[in-house]
Amino acid sequence: MALTRREFLFTGSALTAGSIAGMPLLTDCAGPENPLKDIGLITYTIQNEIRTDYVKALEEVAAIGYKYLECGGYMGNSLQEFKAFLKKLGLVPLAGGGSMVQMVGKDDLKKMIAEELGLEKKYLVCYWPWLTDAMNLTMDELKTAADNLNAIGQICREEGIRFAYHNHDKEFWPVGDTLPYNYLLDNTSRDLVLAEMDLYWVRKGNADPMVYFDKYPGRFELIHVKDMDDTEERSFACVGDGIIDFPAIFKKAGLAGMKHIIVEHDKPEHPMQCARDSYNYLQSIL
Repeated sequence: MALTRREFLFTGSALTAGSIAGMPLLTDCAGPENPLKDIGLITYTIQNEIRTDYVKALEEVAAIGYKYLECGGYMGNSLQEFKAFLKKLGLVPLAGGGSMVQMVGKDDLKKMIAEELGLEKKYLVCYWPWLTDAMNLTMDELKTAADNLNAIGQICREEGIRFAYHNHDKEFWPVGDTLPYNYLLDNTSRDLVLAEMDLYWVRKGNADPMVYFDKYPGRFELIHVKDMDDTEERSFACVGDGIIDFPAIFKKAGLAGMKHIIVEHDKPEHPMQCARDSYNYLQSIL
């Protein structure tokens, strides 16, 4: 049976090939000061465990070694109680957000920002920039989305939180001669709108993340680290079990502007094991 990429990395021969005299595998971004080694997890990955017993679930996340959380709202009786619980665990709430529909109303947006800031999160994320299902996008919709992202980014800047937009594969479906992802990056201010790149969805859209790092350097502070299986369906895989070349991607971390990598899997069969294996794989290559 062929070894998975994860299994290969943990064999002695792989360690010998990847490390010479104790040097890390990724010399361009590795070392004790490498901020990417403080890995984040989006709680959607373990949503069933969170619903069942969020205290136990987050204790396990902290025990695995995760530092950052991307999550929506707070859990438990109050924001302050949840904040104190995370501090006790050593988990740092980093980002959260919603869809464009939830953000276009200024009062709703400011309420969302206030909640994020109440947990001392650094980023507000728009996970869906469209006001429709985006199945048949038009140039007018692209313009509206870009205008909305800029307007929200300006309000976030005024309120003291950074704003980012998260992609899916639909942004790589051409609208005429235009790729929506390119359009949104070209027509939003880099000072107001960051990109939270989801590596899986970029590949699902038949695009190359590293092309975007070269074209839009410094724009990608947040990265969703999600793998793709080697099947015709190209479905989700736990990080390290699929076909995405993470070592090559992370060698471009400085160019991309990466500050935080966040593990995600939309439908893991064994969520907590997937979170653990993904963390261990990433630590082995960073």
